[in-house]
Amino acid sequence: MRKALCTLRLHGIDEGIFVQYTESNRKLLHLVEPFVIYGPPAASTVSDLLSRRGFGRIDGKRVPLSDNNVVEDALGESTGMICVEDLVHELTAGAEAGKDSQFAAAAKFLWSFRLAGRASKFQKKKLNFKDGKMYGDVGDEINGIVRDML
Repeated sequence: MRKALCTLRLHGIDEGIFVQYTESNRKLLHLVEPFVIYGPPAASTVSDLLSRRGFGRIDGKRVPLSDNNVVEDALGESTGMICVEDLVHELTAGAEAGKDSQFAAAAKFLWSFRLAGRASKFQKKKLNFKDGKMYGDVGDEINGIVRDML
């Protein structure tokens, strides 16, 4: 289980990544389904996520996505993405269209997102939150879940 989570670049609790729903990734997602929540995010959710918690990977270092120059320097020549809006478009529309190489480059460029937990300690301890836990494919509800965790 841990090896499958590491393959998906999920090393800690309440982390998020972008993964294209392909045959090989589908098998990994179904293997770790009791531990993850996934679904297709809306463009507005991806934009909020990138602006609030977005970091890029440049030479193995974690660099905040503070301006478009970071995206242009890292992805401009190879993929043609020159701004954060291009990155958002590729992560939402590119995943549906099946553009493997550009989506993979965009997802690999992004650092995993560190999100806040959904339940407080009181809810976990006193209200037995684990019994009502959501997991697996939640569809369009992923937008509300991610907004709660921002």
